[in-house]
This record gives sequence, C-alpha cells and structure tokens, in this order.
Amino acid sequence: MGRASAELRVLHRHRIGRQRAFIRVSELVYRGEDPLAVLSWLHQSGTRIPGVCIALDPTQLHCGPSRKVFLYDGVTSDPRFEALVPSVLSTAR
Repeated sequence: MGRASAELRVLHRHRIGRQRAFIRVSELVYRGEDPLAVLSWLHQSGTRIPGVCIALDPTQLHCGPSRKVFLYDGVTSDPRFEALVPSVLSTAR
C-alpha cells in the first residue's frame, strides 16, 4: 500500500450497526489489485498503517468528480459494530 494510493478518497454509503446508511468519505488504498476503504489508521513509529479496512467490490467502484475521488455504488458496513451471531455467544461461555 503505497503512499500515493493513500491520497485517494472514496465516497460510499456506510452503515454502523443497525443505523441508517450515511455518506462517508474514506481513504482508498489497494492491496494488490483489491480496493479497500480505510475506516481507521494505526500510528507506529511515525508511520500511518491502515487499521480497519473494508474490501470493496471493484465492479461497483467508479471515477468521481476529480481524479483522486471515487464513488462506490454498494453499501459498506463497519465490522467493529457487527452483531455477534447467537451461536458464537453460546460457545464462548
């Protein structure tokens, strides 16, 4: 994930938990050819490292209003707020 790719942005509809989706602007990076929306960054020794990322479907990613802004047609969901499946809760005890 090079520095140049971290300067890209993606506008996407985003959902946190069960809330209604809203428009979010995230940084867009690539892992190989796979696009990722970065929701949070980690800072290690003065270097920014992508923390929480969401994989984007490349077929739903399009050029936006400028060369560094992309639009995403899908709805993303924050994995940090996903509800736990009841079967996972029962086996964790």
